[in-house]
Amino acid sequence: MKNKTKLTLLVLLAAFALLLAACGGSEEVAPEAVDCPDPEPCPVCEECPEPEVDTGPEIPFLEQWLTSGHADATAEAFRHWDEDDPQAVPARCAKCHSSYGYQDFVGADGTEFGVIDAESFPVDSTVDCVACHNEPVMKMTSVVMPSGAEITGLGREARCMQCHQGRASGSSIDEATADMDEDTVNADLGFINIHYFAAAATKYGTMAGGGYQYPGKSYDGFFAHVPEYDACQECHNPHTLELKLNECAHCHDGVETVEDLQNLRMLSSAVDYDGDGDIEEGIYFEIKGLKEQLYAAIQAYAADAGTAIV
Repeated sequence: MKNKTKLTLLVLLAAFALLLAACGGSEEVAPEAVDCPDPEPCPVCEECPEPEVDTGPEIPFLEQWLTSGHADATAEAFRHWDEDDPQAVPARCAKCHSSYGYQDFVGADGTEFGVIDAESFPVDSTVDCVACHNEPVMKMTSVVMPSGAEITGLGREARCMQCHQGRASGSSIDEATADMDEDTVNADLGFINIHYFAAAATKYGTMAGGGYQYPGKSYDGFFAHVPEYDACQECHNPHTLELKLNECAHCHDGVETVEDLQNLRMLSSAVDYDGDGDIEEGIYFEIKGLKEQLYAAIQAYAADAGTAIV
């Protein structure tokens, strides 16, 4: 029994000795030092661009329109009703002093053409893009003037003539004086104002009936200029409203400013209309002379009111 125990111890000692020999029998060799490679530099991010600002759809001719009287939201034409209560543009004025009113009149809002349906409109509009660029106005070919006369065969100028026609006419005077004694002063009568910028009534003369016409007298009709310069938008930029002076100068020498146009006179107009002896002055000055004579006659009549002028 003792011999087995000794034998076991010897075997264990031998195994332990072999284990020690295995662990310490060889010396570890240190790995050869190798230089570390330089690290790749981090890429530099390009500077981010400024984000694009969404300004909405581009509106053609916007900058031109912004310089025009149609865009002047501070003008009397659009601010006249600010002190009213309620503050609104009445239907009788809205056709030409409100984009909403004009669209109502031409039926762009789905209502009947030629009629203002609403009683009033907000004061926060001008004559903007949609007033003149909508389906009904693009189809207009005629305009009814305040006299009741209808001008037909029109193009794009029709949308201008709806407003630049005045609000009264020669027939307005006939209506106001109907059944009155012509030689009796009437306190109920007042001045009849054709309103402002009645260019269409002027251009179409007797066809439009804008001015008063005495029976038995003849009056000029449509002023025919030259082809391609015979309508509103052909002589005026439709967005700035300014005259195309550079194009006028092709035929009218010396025209550089609006004032220069006052000196124009056709060779066929060799008549001294205002009687001042000058037949070379511009037609503007002939008309100016006639206006001065008319004003003097009106003043003289007012001073002598009560005495019939026959």
